[in-house]
Amino acid sequence: MQVRKRMKLHPVFRLALEGEKQVVLDQKDALLLRRVSETHSLTEGARLAEMSYRNALYRIKAIESNLGIKIVETRVGGASGGGANLTPDGVTLLQDFRKVRKHLFNALDDRDYSVHVGFKLSARNRVKAKVLKVEKGPITSSVKLKVTSPVTLTSIISREAVEDLELKEGDEVEAIIKSTEIIIGKTT
Repeated sequence: MQVRKRMKLHPVFRLALEGEKQVVLDQKDALLLRRVSETHSLTEGARLAEMSYRNALYRIKAIESNLGIKIVETRVGGASGGGANLTPDGVTLLQDFRKVRKHLFNALDDRDYSVHVGFKLSARNRVKAKVLKVEKGPITSSVKLKVTSPVTLTSIISREAVEDLELKEGDEVEAIIKSTEIIIGKTT
């Protein structure tokens, strides 16, 4: 009988932002936007993101169509040369994507945080709080909490988290404070 070596597993994720059950921006799109931002060129950005110019243009047009905003401004070439830059909305979209990505990578790297998935929490700094205000943004949301002490906490969390927890003003929640962030947990 052959004994199989036990494989060590670790979590891996592929980040994508959805809107109405369809992917609007994925890691490849974010890489493209980053490269366009760095090079000021759609052609060079596409090359560095390892995709064709045509595919890059298609991806950008699809994102703009889905979001209803302009994310890349292009200038036609000629004597002065062409170019491309992210619009302010494009910069914000890329920054929000990168914040979420950084947060997820930090969670995967943090052994204490990763146990939150199983609802065992290492964080001991917990306070009961009431949701005062929920401001939903296109990607991240701001949730203002009131604790029993005369203090108000604000947690910046993803819009998806707000919707998954079905947060609304007046909900009783627990604010779980861990060094640089406030995590929100809701008992059902």
